[in-house]
Amino acid sequence: MKVLKLVFLFASIISVGQTLYAQEDDINSAENKIYSNFDFIAGTKTIFYDDFTTDLSNWKIIEFDQSEEVEPPQIKKISGENGNWFKTPRRGVFYPINLKELPEKFTIEFDMWADVGKMSEMESGLILSIVGNKVIKNEYSTAFDENPQVQIDIHPSEELLYCQATKENFDGERVLDRRDIKKGWKVGKSHRISISRDGSHVKVYVGEKKFIDLSNALPVKTNYTLVLATNMWGDGIYFSNFKISRFEPAVTKIDDKNKFVTNAIYFNYNSTVIKPESWPALKQAAEVIKLTDGKVVIIGHTDSDGNDADNLTLSIKRAESVKTFLIKNFQLDGAKLMTDGKGESQPVESNKTAEGRANNRRVEFVKM
Repeated sequence: MKVLKLVFLFASIISVGQTLYAQEDDINSAENKIYSNFDFIAGTKTIFYDDFTTDLSNWKIIEFDQSEEVEPPQIKKISGENGNWFKTPRRGVFYPINLKELPEKFTIEFDMWADVGKMSEMESGLILSIVGNKVIKNEYSTAFDENPQVQIDIHPSEELLYCQATKENFDGERVLDRRDIKKGWKVGKSHRISISRDGSHVKVYVGEKKFIDLSNALPVKTNYTLVLATNMWGDGIYFSNFKISRFEPAVTKIDDKNKFVTNAIYFNYNSTVIKPESWPALKQAAEVIKLTDGKVVIIGHTDSDGNDADNLTLSIKRAESVKTFLIKNFQLDGAKLMTDGKGESQPVESNKTAEGRANNRRVEFVKM
């Protein structure tokens, strides 16, 4: 009997086509449910995306440390993590080549992994600078640039996780805000980083925790761009799924086309498992559905990677996962919800670019 139970348990987590059903990855697990109070709202239109499936051609990378023992920036695999990861410079500057200017309202989201055994709390971590776009990016220095800016340092180590916001071109205190958590970085785990800018207001989250909330982080009215930098003694920061999105007019109900659309419900790669950072988008969808009379069809859409049949199956199964989540967590009436999937058949943008594919991976809620 015990053997039969083990066989049944093993069979229950076997992948079918492109979908996975391992219960330990469920968004409702104790580890993931901590995101249920996560209040970050993702941008609605992807303007830059890189999951590093090919190369680093979207990035300008300048490594200042040219010593032989330093491994150069490159794309790598990480044991226990999906996808490809950009190993950042040890000491350097890097930025998306085609991103000239940031919108007035935008979000940055990415997954970050750190080999914290090679890092120290005395150095810098990953520094994201939202800086006036007159900056000479190839000569940018986090210590000496005079353009208006806010610098966000996300710094993991074995003993301490801290995140701080600083200013270079500023009269008075340079450190604007800082939060520390002892042993706050889970060793061997990737962490979701989420940043939003709404005019002068900047927020920064590490995982589900809000670390920075500055209402006047960018008081100078000018156009801004993005530069990233590292200055490590160690050699261990990686990131993936780097996404920048702008905000379009907020949608709080079914639109005049009888639909509500989001591309901020995220799934594990080739899987129906919903990622925990999807909680805000799912909560928003639930609120929209509650305000809608009649039945609502949840429709999954994919990009064009893979073959048509697998993508169609995946899109249907993902819609079913969303329905199950909404019923379980927001007490929606299952009889009101129907599901469907269109696979890659109805793109809203070209699948020839990473940004287009990111916008095509979406979930629609359509009023019947």
